[in-house]
Amino acid sequence: MKNIIYIKEIGLIFLLTFSMSCKDEFLDQAPLSTLSPENTFVNAAGLQTALDAAIKGVFNQWNGDTRELMFNHNMSEATVVSATDKPDAFVDLRTYATPQNSRDNDAGRALSFYAEGYKQIKNCNTVIDYIDIPEWAGGEADPDRNHLLGSAYFVRAFFYMQLTMQFGNVAFPLNVISEARQDFKAFHMQGIWDQMISDLEWAVQHVKPKSQIPVGQPPVDAVKILLAKYYMLNERFADAENLMTDVINDPESRLFTDADVDVDFVRIGNNVNPFTGEVLEGLDCNQPADAINLLHRDEGAQKTSNPEGIWLVVNEPFIDGSQGRSAAVRAWGPNFVSTNKGVKAPPAGTVTGMNIAQNEESKQMHKWGRGQGFARPTNYSQFEIWRFNDENDRQDYRHKRGNWFDMDMLIYDNPDLQGTEWYGKPAQLYYNNVLLCEDSIRCWFGYPMYKFYAENKEDQVKRQDGGKRDIYLMREAEAYLVRAEARFWQSNFQGASEDINTIRERANAMHMYTAADVQADGIGAILDERCRELFGEEYRHDELVRISIIFAKTGRQCYNGNTYTWDGEDMEKSLSQASFYYDRQIEKNNFFRDETSWSTYPTTRYTIDPKHIFWPIYEPYIIGNVGNILNQTTGYDGSEKNVEPLTHVVQSAGVPNEDPMVAIGEIE
Repeated sequence: MKNIIYIKEIGLIFLLTFSMSCKDEFLDQAPLSTLSPENTFVNAAGLQTALDAAIKGVFNQWNGDTRELMFNHNMSEATVVSATDKPDAFVDLRTYATPQNSRDNDAGRALSFYAEGYKQIKNCNTVIDYIDIPEWAGGEADPDRNHLLGSAYFVRAFFYMQLTMQFGNVAFPLNVISEARQDFKAFHMQGIWDQMISDLEWAVQHVKPKSQIPVGQPPVDAVKILLAKYYMLNERFADAENLMTDVINDPESRLFTDADVDVDFVRIGNNVNPFTGEVLEGLDCNQPADAINLLHRDEGAQKTSNPEGIWLVVNEPFIDGSQGRSAAVRAWGPNFVSTNKGVKAPPAGTVTGMNIAQNEESKQMHKWGRGQGFARPTNYSQFEIWRFNDENDRQDYRHKRGNWFDMDMLIYDNPDLQGTEWYGKPAQLYYNNVLLCEDSIRCWFGYPMYKFYAENKEDQVKRQDGGKRDIYLMREAEAYLVRAEARFWQSNFQGASEDINTIRERANAMHMYTAADVQADGIGAILDERCRELFGEEYRHDELVRISIIFAKTGRQCYNGNTYTWDGEDMEKSLSQASFYYDRQIEKNNFFRDETSWSTYPTTRYTIDPKHIFWPIYEPYIIGNVGNILNQTTGYDGSEKNVEPLTHVVQSAGVPNEDPMVAIGEIE
């Protein structure tokens, strides 16, 4: 789908009150168009346009500057928000995670997760409601009809997974809104999950495999991965395992291994100044090729043809209709070139270490990219997960120097240092006990650069902060790790260790897990391997919340010695008081645990409470719903007015839905 069509607004659709922009028009009840669906969706191509808009909504969460995927990761134990020029960021959560905070950038994305989620659900509902306006050759049994309908079910379930993992009990429209609505009420999460499971079980029977659809469209194996996660929410662990076995055994995709490596080197960074052709001094960016760096290499169509990819963003340079620059190095890489509290040179730390000019004179910025440090790894993801038996595993391809960026790969290149002993020497954090980088939160850390580096070839060449690149949304490695989790919940520790070790063997890791290791480390073994393998590739916050729900439902003792429960009625309320998510943050996230302060704004510090497992809904979306009480997330301002969420009754898949509030008699 290299020329995907994105339609910002579909004719005849009325925006949901709570999915409007931050401006006053969220109260506007006028329809956007009077086009009829009978005129708009007369064929499959018309409906595909609505589905493509929803799929583009997923792409937008991954591709571009500081998008939603990064923020989701930053709300986990793996990374934190580190835009240290914005004191009202989602850092001091006690102070700034509020329904009134309208931040929608590198400092916070709760607002856009909510608004965009419903916008794309609207697009999916368009396909589902109007699926039978076209005359399908095979009627309701037509395979193209059912593939399209199943794909809409999948994307809708994708966004409802996000909404329930991020906000708890939420409004639950299953239809196109044909008139201005201000009477929504929240539904219990459980009924939403049950409906999504019913829809996805139908979709698994009808969505086509990867080989039969354009690249960029979600194939059936993507549906199975999502369904497996929903199954585990309902304690259907054996069913989840069986689905992942189907994906793993499906010849449509497989792990990429060293046996597939057919080149000698992979370039991670620039050896040559793109302006002048000058050879840039420092570490050679041509790294020996291995299964990991070649898997993530973004040259030509390597990712789109790679056997490991299941569902991808297609975004190659010089292709009409591509998605814009990834800006991935900008988002995930350390800021060593554009802040006065950044990397300084010895002996006293009074001279900037790097040339910050964004032109042909700059060397290290062109070599390693212009990072801005918006997603800062924790000690857990940067150091702890790489240590086994007191050994730092630099053999693992995912942590191998050159694949992994270390700060001492930088060399001081500020012209002001020429003639001193420091010019051209590796950067260092301390010299004679003098701290040389005041803002080390944003400006000094290592990260898996092999995943994020993509050369700017079309624009912003002067910055090199992340060019266009194809992106894996789902790939085969995740199927192994989802199956490992499903096996763990069934106490099949041997099977879980085998799945983890399949991923570790591919990565050339030093040590393998035993069944006893998995039993002792518990879910931590799976989460640690997910962090090593899927750093920057998963909705990490949502995964922690999903696992928290499973702990609460099963009452199973966690590796930390704690057990978790819920009241049997309202999962949101229960988890907002105590959860595995909160305990995991305090255990693994050194910034929240230590309430670390910023050097830029010393009064800003990382704080978190149990209620922050879920995020606040932006207040205008609540206020605009004047016909009913739409609940605010538990514990936040306004939640004292909440009412009992509604209980959904599952509807049959394969045909258009009835309004869930009408179906249970809540409204006429």
